[in-house]
Amino acid sequence: MNNYEKIGDTVLIELPEEVDDYRASILVNETEEVFQDGRIRYVIFDFRHTSVMDSSGIGLITRRFRNVYDRGGKVFVIHANDRMQRLLKMSGIFKIAEQTEDFETAYKQVHMS
Repeated sequence: MNNYEKIGDTVLIELPEEVDDYRASILVNETEEVFQDGRIRYVIFDFRHTSVMDSSGIGLITRRFRNVYDRGGKVFVIHANDRMQRLLKMSGIFKIAEQTEDFETAYKQVHMS
């Protein structure tokens, strides 16, 4: 099952309904190879389907942030419902990730500036 898409220097990761230890591990393993590509600078996490996330999901986001930070990259969050927004805010994720409306907005922000 492919939960991500590589678009040039950007990776879009579509998160499942529940992001727990098991599913976060799968996502880390699935995306590990793509992040070995030194050209990847941007990560967009799509929360469209996500209703539950534990600390493993936070760990996934921070891990991918560390992958792109030294390359001058950014992390974005899209389609987060109110519950996920509160969780991400409380966990400090919005200190390292920017929330945008959708993929197109995030992509344009870093490629059209």
